[in-house]
Amino acid sequence: MLRPSRSRKVCMTCHWFRHHAGAECIPLLTCRLHHGLIAQGEHLLTRCQGWTDDVSRQQGWAPEAG
Repeated sequence: MLRPSRSRKVCMTCHWFRHHAGAECIPLLTCRLHHGLIAQGEHLLTRCQGWTDDVSRQQGWAPEAG
């Protein structure tokens, strides 16, 4: 479902992307659109057809992409 992307349109910059610390402080990367996990590292290199720009990024604020 994820396809390679060589632009800023990757999972990490998507409106549906979320992350939080799971058990033992291991980061969990999730997609709210697909209700699933994203493999570590894939959030930087891939995206799906449901990619949408985040409103906070349009306004210039994206702490998780920093």
